[in-house]
Amino acid sequence: MWVSGDFFNTLRLRPSAGRLISTADDQRGCPAVAVLSYGFWQDDYARAASAIGSTLSLNSHPFEVIGVAPPGFLGINVGEKFDVAVPICSTAIFDGKEGRLDGRSWWWLNLAGRIKPGISRAQASARLRVLSPAIFAAALPQNWSADGKRGFMKHSLVVAPAGTGLSDLHRQFEQPLEILMAVVGLVLLIACANIAGLMLARCGARKREIAVRQALGANRLRLVRQLLTECVLLSSAGALAGILFARWGAALLVRYISTTRNAVFLDLSLDGRVLGFTSTIAAVTCILFGLLPALRSTRVSLTSAMKGNQAVEGEPHGRFHAHKWIVASQVALSLVLLVAAGLLLRSFSKLATLDIGFDRNNVLLVGADLKTAKVPPERQLATFEEIETRLGAVPGVASIGRSVITPISGGGWNGWIRTDWSKALTGHNALSWFNCVSPGYFQTLGMPLVAGRNFNSGDTKTSPSVAIVNQTLARRFFPNLNPIGKGFRIDDIGGKPAPPIEVVGLVKDAKYESVREDTDPTAFLPATQVPGMFEAETFELRTAIPPSDMVAPIQAAVAAVNKEIPLEFRTLAEQVNDSLVQERLLAMLSAFFGGLALLLAMVGLYGALSYMVTRRQAEFGIRMALGAEASSILRLVMQDVAVILAGGIVAGALISLATTRVLAKLLFGLGPRDATTIIGAAAVLSAVGVVAGYLPARRATKVDPMMALRCE
Repeated sequence: MWVSGDFFNTLRLRPSAGRLISTADDQRGCPAVAVLSYGFWQDDYARAASAIGSTLSLNSHPFEVIGVAPPGFLGINVGEKFDVAVPICSTAIFDGKEGRLDGRSWWWLNLAGRIKPGISRAQASARLRVLSPAIFAAALPQNWSADGKRGFMKHSLVVAPAGTGLSDLHRQFEQPLEILMAVVGLVLLIACANIAGLMLARCGARKREIAVRQALGANRLRLVRQLLTECVLLSSAGALAGILFARWGAALLVRYISTTRNAVFLDLSLDGRVLGFTSTIAAVTCILFGLLPALRSTRVSLTSAMKGNQAVEGEPHGRFHAHKWIVASQVALSLVLLVAAGLLLRSFSKLATLDIGFDRNNVLLVGADLKTAKVPPERQLATFEEIETRLGAVPGVASIGRSVITPISGGGWNGWIRTDWSKALTGHNALSWFNCVSPGYFQTLGMPLVAGRNFNSGDTKTSPSVAIVNQTLARRFFPNLNPIGKGFRIDDIGGKPAPPIEVVGLVKDAKYESVREDTDPTAFLPATQVPGMFEAETFELRTAIPPSDMVAPIQAAVAAVNKEIPLEFRTLAEQVNDSLVQERLLAMLSAFFGGLALLLAMVGLYGALSYMVTRRQAEFGIRMALGAEASSILRLVMQDVAVILAGGIVAGALISLATTRVLAKLLFGLGPRDATTIIGAAAVLSAVGVVAGYLPARRATKVDPMMALRCE
């Protein structure tokens, strides 16, 4: 982590050992000093005091360890952690020059400060807006075009809260987390409705007990308090189980959103605020949804209850409206969750199985950084070519290519191009994406050429510039023309066109930066015509054996060229899968909550029907004594099931149509009102509901008429 001399002092941090970086350490020609994170000090130095003053090698450069950061401080970027902090001035040690210190645009730095006491955030922002023109004028890149300079000067510094850190995760997961919060709220409502239904059933079965208590002098308030206490105990047990599950689930969630290249570090430990919020929600929902059943059950006719009549006051014979409404509401809310889960699952499935234009399977990506190995620019092209030759000879390698940018890596290189046939294109429409590749790149990734030729040994620094373009670029910049033999120019950063580049090949469209994106116009340039421009490249190896078995021989082959070159390994399939982490997370969590809602609805329906069957045993006994068949009793109960399901499904479908539009930006390949998904969710819910209702309905057919009449 690069920090200024005031970084630790501004954050008011104190060292665990030694001292922290100060302004004296961040000057031109500064000494090579470093501060360790507490976790790194603990894991690699066993918290030894001797670490202070020791030497640490960073990219083969020695740094003196001067201190250790306090425990719990991971940095100011949420989701990331640092191991070593060094002053910004030490960039000269790594680069061998002061270039970054003199640069006008430090895009890789974040500014953080502390507002003076008595100054509000709005006041600080207003002052920065006044100062911004002068600040950006001083940093204005002089080699930019006039349009670029005007756009640059429109920027303004603003004050944003950073008390909880800076976070790209917030922007990435803000909408998904808001949707998941709504989903959790719906599940909570379903659970509360379930509790209310079960409380109604339980209190109904205890009417005689309650009547006896009232006859013995218990007042209604005391009985209501007792019933609510039972409800609170039940919800407290559930809240405790939920807290234990949340502790495990939070750690699982962090591991799930981490990718092979970018591990996420978040402190999601349960503190007093979380426990207090959970306890409050549990108590409030219990009281709100347990109060109605408690009041209803204590409003009884003592005479009827003491006699044990089945049709008691407040519960008309054969009608259980409160139960039906509660269960129907559960069905409706469950359908909303099932529809949302179905939409997100189908969207993820479409993304995961989408034709992305290349074969991701059995491709190992090997990143090599020649800058770290201090390979001079004039030797870099020859070094990359020698490594490619040696890796191609490793047993198990079917084909090999190399590139500056790998597909679906999240990075890119773009610019504006001009042709004689696309002069009317401006702005984003004139934007194209680029990559530098070797001739083996297309074969290794399974990207077939549809016209023209591949790059060859004749494409050198001194030969005419050539390119292979994809079909989208050909359609946009060479409409209704054969692009082979045509030329284009790339505008430089000042807006001036560079020398012409001839199109020698046409390749099939493939995704570039993201699976979700529309295919962008892309031009591939031969790596041999831009030597020394890129100090780090990636080798793509299609393997005939599992890629994991190739690591050791690849390391040996590269070490034979230069043992100082650091390598980074990952598979192309992992890279593509990592790009879908947000979609996979949403699909997984929505499916979990949808299944939970389905289970709750099933339990609620089963409980309500069981209670109804129990309370109507006398009625069923009389019907059977008068000659009713078991099938007619079954049909009678299943009619209630059908009414509940139909009402809930219709209401849930209407709610889904009105609310699922919030998912529109998260879906791919289908709309938020997809009929197939809604019908499928309704069918699943109906099937589960029929099963849940059939069990108590079948029990109703087993009623002994004589026993039922004797009880009546």
